[in-house]
Amino acid sequence: MKSRVAFVLLIVVSVMGFALFWDQIRHTYEQDQVTKPGASDTAKESGLSSSDVLLSEEKIKAMHLTLSPVKRQNLNRVRIVPGRLRYDDRKHVDIKAPTEGVLIETRVKPGDSVKTGQILAVINSPEIGTARADLLQRTTEYQLVRNQYDWKALIQNNVQKLVDALLSQRSMESVEKEFSNAKLGSFRSDLLPAYSRYLLAVMVNQKSVPLAKSGAISQQTKQMREAEVQESRANLKALCEQSIYDVRLERDQVLAKLNDANHRMKISQQHLESLIGSSKDLNTEELKSAEKLSRLEIIAPFSGTIEERTFSQTERVKQSDSLFVLSQTDSLWVAADIRESDWSAISLNSGQDLKVKIIAFPNQTFSARLYYLGRKVSPRTNSVPLIAEIKNPKGLLRPGMFAQVMIPGEEKSDVIAVPTRAVLDDAAQKFVFIKASDRSFRRVDIQSGFKTEDWVEVQNGLYGGEQVVEEGAFTLKSELLLEREE
Repeated sequence: MKSRVAFVLLIVVSVMGFALFWDQIRHTYEQDQVTKPGASDTAKESGLSSSDVLLSEEKIKAMHLTLSPVKRQNLNRVRIVPGRLRYDDRKHVDIKAPTEGVLIETRVKPGDSVKTGQILAVINSPEIGTARADLLQRTTEYQLVRNQYDWKALIQNNVQKLVDALLSQRSMESVEKEFSNAKLGSFRSDLLPAYSRYLLAVMVNQKSVPLAKSGAISQQTKQMREAEVQESRANLKALCEQSIYDVRLERDQVLAKLNDANHRMKISQQHLESLIGSSKDLNTEELKSAEKLSRLEIIAPFSGTIEERTFSQTERVKQSDSLFVLSQTDSLWVAADIRESDWSAISLNSGQDLKVKIIAFPNQTFSARLYYLGRKVSPRTNSVPLIAEIKNPKGLLRPGMFAQVMIPGEEKSDVIAVPTRAVLDDAAQKFVFIKASDRSFRRVDIQSGFKTEDWVEVQNGLYGGEQVVEEGAFTLKSELLLEREE
């Protein structure tokens, strides 16, 4: 019985003690509320809504807030694709040995700058010597036949003039005077005597006419002399026609030989060009000497820098062996791949200007011009290749550097836009902070639309002219949440 009474008393004392402790806590809390008003009371006293943030001047200075004016502008959605700098294939060549031989001279080393036409190396090649000797022989044969043709053409021209003079029945004296120094070949000894016989027959016949009238000669003799005139005229005309035919035939025969000699010379020249790689110095006097017929000079096709040298002096090289790698880096290529996800968003034309950022120079933007956009999709990467040309006059850029190619895509004009950093999220609701007064900033919910890397279109919520917080917007969001909790 005593134990039950003790237990009841213990419970009563515990309840009374807890009631006294709770009353003390409540009293302390009420006093604290009287001496320190809450955030809601402060907001009511300052006239701010629950979406406003009021900051002290010290906080505003510490936050370093930046404002951006809300205005209408054109937006361009730029896609950034990774790329890499590489040599311009048009200015990066592998200079190979055109034929087998011995490398008797090497005049450059890696890192040397060379000019167009500069001799890089010299090869002694028997094949080149044989080809050059054959070309010299064919050239000599052609020149001989050319001289023959010129001779025949000259004779043909003079014979034609002589025939015209003879058929016009000019005096023998004037004909001999005009053609005394003309080149006629063997036709002089055929045509001039025949013409002389014809003139003699004409003269004798003319003298026979008065003699026949006086009876000094018979009529038969007169007729015989007339027949001699006709026969000599016919012989002269036939000889003239035959001479013209023969001289033209001789000229055409030599012309055929000339064409054949020219073809053989061209074939020999092309063969030598195919071995050397160019037509430079094929027939110079220096290379016609026997000791230099086999000399082959390897020259630089353009100005640039020697990147590699594979062989050294006195080494034997085979045809197509790589001797040097020559490059020119005043312009480079930016190579990138356009993936399937970006196809519908880009529109590029040949020659279009692009912006390129180089990872090694993060604070610079370089200009490039689109050179080539592939049409075939790679089955391995599911992308098409893009090549853009970038100028490098100072040699700042190097092949192999990583790059970012900014490709312009979809555009939207005359829209209200705010910086991307100014847009925040709250339970899937986009909002921004605008400046309400010198110390207060108001949250404004927006409906976003078209987006680029730096800008967001505002379809609803802003009208233009507002000052939106860009840098420090997230800090304002934190301040707003803290005020709500208080």
